Amino acid sequence: MDKLQQFAAGELDTLRQKGTFYRPRVLETEQKATVIVDGHEVITLSSNNYLGLTVHPRLREAAIKAIEKYGVGSGSVRTIAGTMSLHVELEEKLARFKHTEASLTFQS
Repeated sequence: MDKLQQFAAGELDTLRQKGTFYRPRVLETEQKATVIVDGHEVITLSSNNYLGLTVHPRLREAAIKAIEKYGVGSGSVRTIAGTMSLHVELEEKLARFKHTEASLTFQS
């Protein structure tokens, strides 16, 4: 083992001893309120899916239809690649929902 490998191994051992070694948690199930991690069911408190909408049957069906019609990605942000009819439809629905003349959505 060369010096760099010895140094790295020592640093990793130190992190493990301190309990600060990072090991990504691998989710064994879909992202929802509870997930299986390392064979144990745990509550997900760090997900953006706190409403559980990613597993809602109607949203899944709509996503499948959108993928079949538009593909799996926009190719780029709409300010570069162009606005898709899906964007226009979303903005029109949002405007009606909010009782406003128009709405505009952005990628972030």
